[in-house]
Amino acid sequence: MTQKNPVQISARMDEIDATLETEGVPSYSQMWATNAELREELECLRERLAMANAALSTLYGDLLQTELIVATASSVEQIQRQLGRLKGDRKAQAARAHDRFARRWGTSED
Repeated sequence: MTQKNPVQISARMDEIDATLETEGVPSYSQMWATNAELREELECLRERLAMANAALSTLYGDLLQTELIVATASSVEQIQRQLGRLKGDRKAQAARAHDRFARRWGTSED
């Protein structure tokens, strides 16, 4: 396409879109819109995957920390206090991560 005038380019794209739709093929406009939607969904899924990876890493860290608490504690009460603090910290951390995701994607999904 050698046209430099935006109006000519737009008119030519409209012609191409009409031809494609006549042939039963999605128009460029539809393909671009679909592509944009798919890119947004992909980004959302990537972020969810990153959150899942972070959750797995956190759980593994919690397991190691729990083993350390149990191995080094001098009493059952000390274990209960430390595990309670760990649980509270992790619950607050998960809520912040969930809120960030919901604000970014306009959703309240888990």
